[in-house]
Amino acid sequence: MSSVPIARLLLVLLLAACMSASPLDPGMRAVEQIRGRKFLAPVRNVTIDRSDLTRHLMSQMEQSTPYSLEDWGFLLEALQLIDVEASEALPRLLSLYESQVLAFYDPHSHTYYSIRQLPDLPEGVAAIADPKMLEESVMVHELMHALQDQHFGLAAKTKGLLHDTDASMAYHAVLEGEAVLVMVAHTLTKMGVTLDEAVKDERTLEMLTSALLADEMIDASTPRYFVEMLKFPYVEGLKFVLTAYQRGGWKELDRIHANPPRSTREILNPDEYFNRTRKPAPFDARKPDGAIAVEHLGEFHWRVLVGESNARGWVNDRVVVMKDGSVRVETTWESPEHAASFAAAYQKFLNETRGLEAAVTHDGLTASAAYQVER
Repeated sequence: MSSVPIARLLLVLLLAACMSASPLDPGMRAVEQIRGRKFLAPVRNVTIDRSDLTRHLMSQMEQSTPYSLEDWGFLLEALQLIDVEASEALPRLLSLYESQVLAFYDPHSHTYYSIRQLPDLPEGVAAIADPKMLEESVMVHELMHALQDQHFGLAAKTKGLLHDTDASMAYHAVLEGEAVLVMVAHTLTKMGVTLDEAVKDERTLEMLTSALLADEMIDASTPRYFVEMLKFPYVEGLKFVLTAYQRGGWKELDRIHANPPRSTREILNPDEYFNRTRKPAPFDARKPDGAIAVEHLGEFHWRVLVGESNARGWVNDRVVVMKDGSVRVETTWESPEHAASFAAAYQKFLNETRGLEAAVTHDGLTASAAYQVER
């Protein structure tokens, strides 16, 4: 029998438990309680300085982009998604992310990255921001991504969608929308309100999305496309996930992970996904010789380019960008009227707004375009 007194043994065990406890433990418990799923393993936690953030963000972009970052900048310019030089695309996007990121989860390394310093907050935001509350909310949000990773295999799924921008954005919207909803549920719990009570109130969605739409922390010189791309998975993703939750709680989200939406159209029109009113058209990602990329833009991107009304009725697209700067666009629409509306708006955008010599045609359910940009 051991001669160590029981009281001393208990003290040693208690100290050992405290020393081995992760700073993520409170957040992990909160996520488990809300989401109804247990973490399958501890979450690796690494703390970095904000000065190291750019390097980590670039690494994540390289892993999630099917071509070089130089080609990525040219691609955005060729597609007319940005109105700045291709060389400015990456610095502008990194600047936007650096102003927003408080922590992040990397599914490729299965690591939660904490950042020691807060970003520079605008004076009005800094005056009301509670650093502890911010840190806790962000922790819950990012740890939800860790839970998604452990249960649904984020790295493998995102890699499988690498060559389909539209499907990738749709799945990303599910991930972010769910993480936002878990974060909101955590905040509501602290206020003595359950998520089920909150979602019954018609004003809830408007309140939540208006908060996500705030632009106080976004530099006015940021290209509009980057702002829309940043907001889409959080705002439209939250709307989609809320619809799912109202239909069947968290179990409905489990079903979505097993069969995620394949287009941003389904995110923007949730009833189409849940009622199975349409089957997403297949996308041919094969690149012809001399092509930089074959893109699948989807309703989200066409809304950015030609507006919501002219992007309505989108069915499919295939956009080829060649190394010599030539661009070929093929789109399919629900009706000849939708195709004609898109073609007229797209030709006006390319020829008048962008000053290109573009040939845009439409025939029945299809609309096509061809133009050349300098490289």
